[in-house]
Amino acid sequence: MKRVGPSVWMLAVSVLVWLFALLCTIYGVWALVTGQVSSDPAVLESIGVAPGRERLIYYLGVPFFGAFVVYFAFHIFFMGTGCILYDEEMVVFVLNRRERRSYRWGDLRPGGVTVHSLREIEPGGAVFLLDGWYFTFPDGRRFPVRAILPGYGEFVNLLAKKGLLTGQRGM
Repeated sequence: MKRVGPSVWMLAVSVLVWLFALLCTIYGVWALVTGQVSSDPAVLESIGVAPGRERLIYYLGVPFFGAFVVYFAFHIFFMGTGCILYDEEMVVFVLNRRERRSYRWGDLRPGGVTVHSLREIEPGGAVFLLDGWYFTFPDGRRFPVRAILPGYGEFVNLLAKKGLLTGQRGM
């Protein structure tokens, strides 16, 4: 089966971003605990914060970065990333490590699965990261397929060949 989903390099960059956020969170907690909260006054002025309010920035930043670290760790490391596996006869939506939905191509529409352009979310013209399609399942859950993912072009060609993209824009 062919695959559409994040590549190893995309996941590696994502993990590096997560590690950076983790380090920022750890440093922020350390700075607050030890009282070593300091910043360059020019930097504070450039973001519109009065000098002497460094502690406020740390108190706001630590929960923000901490929440990102927890959210990202849960979704990437615990739940796993999603992808689509397909061939000429069927498609498998791997939503996460625990949930997969398999359909024969002819059973998608009768099964209540619809295909929409991600440009519907931003009608004025999508940013390249939003360009692509999303599948809506009968339970209301959505699964996006972004143009930036490896294997996207071939998958979209197969969707068009199967008649699932008729009358829609988004390629």
